[in-house]
Amino acid sequence: MRRVAVTGLGAITPLGVGVRQIWRRLLASHNGIASVTHLQPESRWAEIPSRVAGLVPVGSVAEGKWQTSDWMDKSEERRMAKFSQYAIAATEMAFEDAGWKPTTIEECEMTGICLGSGIGNLDDLVDTSLAFHNGVSSFREESI
Repeated sequence: MRRVAVTGLGAITPLGVGVRQIWRRLLASHNGIASVTHLQPESRWAEIPSRVAGLVPVGSVAEGKWQTSDWMDKSEERRMAKFSQYAIAATEMAFEDAGWKPTTIEECEMTGICLGSGIGNLDDLVDTSLAFHNGVSSFREESI
């Protein structure tokens, strides 16, 4: 059996960006669930049954919020879904928290990341849901 040591943490959640920010908000009993009715275009969000979601707050990392430009350039941003951007940033945070900067092949090979994503990108989920709202189902029977 191999031993594992957790040496660094990184997180991007509806409570904020960064483990310390999130921990402070948890201890203060803050809630990351919010209404989506203010999101534009309003008509898009009116079509879904739920009006609440856990959204990552937008702003600078200095405020404990998400801003893609704090983590990557525009070309990288265009090629990645939002939840993939979160994964990259959380990994960078974990490396920084651990003080780990692998440079050799051996160091890279002995480095592991445990990553979790709750649901993916809300915008992509809504777009897909609305696109397939009219009768596409894996359980629908076809007549032969």
